[in-house]
Amino acid sequence: LFEKEVDTMKRFESPNILRMFGICILDENTPKPQYLIIMEYCEKGSLRAVLDSPCELSWIRKACMCLDAAQGLYRLHLTEEKSKVHGSISSSKFLVDENFRVKLGGLELAKTETSLRRMTKKKDNNVMSLCYSSPQLLNDINHTYNKECEVYSFGIVLWEIATRKKPFEGYTSDDLHNKVFKEKYQEPLPPDCPEALGQLIDNCREFDEAQRLSAGVLVDKLCSVVVQLEQR
Repeated sequence: LFEKEVDTMKRFESPNILRMFGICILDENTPKPQYLIIMEYCEKGSLRAVLDSPCELSWIRKACMCLDAAQGLYRLHLTEEKSKVHGSISSSKFLVDENFRVKLGGLELAKTETSLRRMTKKKDNNVMSLCYSSPQLLNDINHTYNKECEVYSFGIVLWEIATRKKPFEGYTSDDLHNKVFKEKYQEPLPPDCPEALGQLIDNCREFDEAQRLSAGVLVDKLCSVVVQLEQR
């Protein structure tokens, strides 16, 4: 299992994916050796921790963070072999370095869409995890987990960057099903959110899977948003 995790992480080289520097095996010649993965250090911690902190984040900074995160997701979805998905996208899976560059972590969890199809049959009742579940997954645990589901989860992360709030605070699993699946509800964005950025966040959170943007299209559009904001 350890070797598989290392092999998975070695495949993804990107400025927006957490780098693996090496491995370390302690007590190698004993019955219970310890395996350690040496990863890149991100000074500011998780994206969620940054959003919870008092540090000031301008809309340009937020848009750049959204772009960084999207580039990490795009690199994962661009895998040359079998289609890869992270399988557990949330604001805690992204890390932030000293320059506020956002990097996708947790790639040891990355799996093919086929393997995740088998795993999703086990229902997850953790409300925090369910906050990132697409309407289709909330309604049917046997629904295939695919890139479109992952883009919805990513849309929730983008919403967090825009609002700095936690998604669906105070909701129960039943509340989530009723609001997100039955009522097709999207949590609102701040009134001062740049229109183009808000549209992209809403596109990722579309109820209809077919209407959600791919990670590649999202990167292109976010690049344009950043340029627009920098020219203001």
